[in-house]
Amino acid sequence: MDGLARRKFYPGRMPDKKDLDRRTTERRPPDIDTLPSPTADVDSLAATLLSDKQGEQRAVAPPPPETVFDAASRYALRRVLGAGGMGEVRLCADAWIGRDVAMKVVKPSSGGSASETRGRFLREACVQGQLEHPSVVPVYDIGRTPGGETFFTMKRIGGHTLEEIVDGLREGATAMAANYTRRKLLSAMSQVCLAVAYAHSRGVVHRDLKPANVMLGDFGEVYVLDWGVAKVAGASDTASTQSPVALVGGGPLTQAGSLVGTPGYMAPEQVRGEAATPATDVYALGLMFFEVLALDRAHAGATMEALIASSLKRVCAPSEGAGGAGIPPELDAICLRATAIDPGERYPSARAMHEAIEAFLDGERDAERRGELVRGHLAAARAALERAGAGGSEAERHRAEGIRELGRAVALDPSDEGALRTISEIVLAPPERLPPEARAELKAVELRDRAAAAHRMAAMYATWLALVPMVLWMGVENRAALAGLIVLVIAAAAYMTWVGSSPERARPRYARVAFGLNFLLVAWSATIFGPFVFTPGIATSSAAGFVISLRANRITRRALAVLSVAAVFVPTLLQWAGVLPPSYSFEHGVIVIHPLIADFPPALTRFAWTAVTLAQLVLPALLIGRAAEALVTAEERNFAQAWRLRQLLPASPAK
Repeated sequence: MDGLARRKFYPGRMPDKKDLDRRTTERRPPDIDTLPSPTADVDSLAATLLSDKQGEQRAVAPPPPETVFDAASRYALRRVLGAGGMGEVRLCADAWIGRDVAMKVVKPSSGGSASETRGRFLREACVQGQLEHPSVVPVYDIGRTPGGETFFTMKRIGGHTLEEIVDGLREGATAMAANYTRRKLLSAMSQVCLAVAYAHSRGVVHRDLKPANVMLGDFGEVYVLDWGVAKVAGASDTASTQSPVALVGGGPLTQAGSLVGTPGYMAPEQVRGEAATPATDVYALGLMFFEVLALDRAHAGATMEALIASSLKRVCAPSEGAGGAGIPPELDAICLRATAIDPGERYPSARAMHEAIEAFLDGERDAERRGELVRGHLAAARAALERAGAGGSEAERHRAEGIRELGRAVALDPSDEGALRTISEIVLAPPERLPPEARAELKAVELRDRAAAAHRMAAMYATWLALVPMVLWMGVENRAALAGLIVLVIAAAAYMTWVGSSPERARPRYARVAFGLNFLLVAWSATIFGPFVFTPGIATSSAAGFVISLRANRITRRALAVLSVAAVFVPTLLQWAGVLPPSYSFEHGVIVIHPLIADFPPALTRFAWTAVTLAQLVLPALLIGRAAEALVTAEERNFAQAWRLRQLLPASPAK
């Protein structure tokens, strides 16, 4: 058996390696540039078929030798799918293969002689059959029915024409809008450009490209239909005459015997009767591109003359049309270049237009992918922030995770309104409680401010030493009391200097010692003019200085208030109890002050009283004013930062 097989396929000898290499080379698919053009075959094939008197079938796969071909026995009519200018399309069942096919049958009344009509019909079948491209419907066979009708069969396709889709989108059909997005239509237009570019590479110009001749299948198929008036390089142009363009059935249609093309979709040179070139098809592609974007025709008119006049004018940008809102300028540019009046200013090829559309779609796909990532990060951020809002020991970790996810979303798309609005809600809304990390940072700032305030208070205490020469000048009554005052002033100034030398020493435990020294000094000041003259003012200004500089909490503020009261009334109670000599006596309605430290010479006392009063007014004002200024500056800085942030974030919707 093996020997018989060798003798059958390789008579005389087995093939050597050279033969196999040669046969492999011969079977390798040729490059597209080396494929034969339909030019050499289409006219001769059509003529041969036209002269066929017996109605014999030229089938892609011939029937078995013992079977006599009979169109009626192979194809069973199901229904009529539609009718065009040249023929009628029927849905038929192919009994040989067990499939449905579309059968196109020539219409005898299409205009001109029956022989011319049949010749154009067969020419269409040959041209379409030789354009082997996924977007060109394949032709299966050509023949005549028993009734004498010339037909050819082709793949049965389904879906919607681009014309139907655009009409549905313009009318607001919900199903059309859901199934045919702008990106999907742009992708389909890109495939149409490639199919036309393939035809051009084979020397074929379609000449009647329009939305009605493009069909989108339900599974992503894109087909360019109706090659009946295509121009083949080198072949006779039997489809064109000098007849005027006709408007049939209230709309522009291509008819046999009319000037080739459809009014409203013809290039300016086509309207002028000039020879069609690949640039003519590029112009028609641009008009379809306009319609896909603007959902309206670029050339409009109720009469043939109006359509022709419009075709000779410049096409406006799709964004300038009634339905052109939101059309990117890149798509406007593609359309305007494809529909330039001068063919030399259009895209050099349909493939170049395809590449321009794909370049835009690549960017749009990147944007869509970024959008998906942004939505994913936003969802993760909201989930983390919800967990943070529930509280618990992990609340701050979840909050930080949510903010990081928001940061990633903004990094991908800084203009995403959802991310920016969420950031606005988080950043601008006051938190219920300060996170531990933020509190630690704030604590470090407070310690630095307390250290600086301790230096200022040390300087204020040092000014008290200026009272010592004045007391000596007035005359010392009690040297021990004066010595105690001097020791307390020096101790308070030295301690505050030590506290201010390091932020670590400005912690509460060191501040409590400062409170004790301060109010002991305030209470000791009662030995000069008594507890009810200068002491209350000094106690109040000291407490206020501590509250502001320490940013005291409620407990500390209460403690300072208690110490202020004690600084005034402890000396008073001690005097009432007789422990200390009284500072005041009342004689005949006159209050007499009995100083403990110094005498009260009239002139010197008046001067000393003035100096002490000025110090009591100025020094606390300077100390408290400095702290208030720092708070105002911080508040302005925070407000400015929040204001700038609000400029970056979207405005809140009106309530």
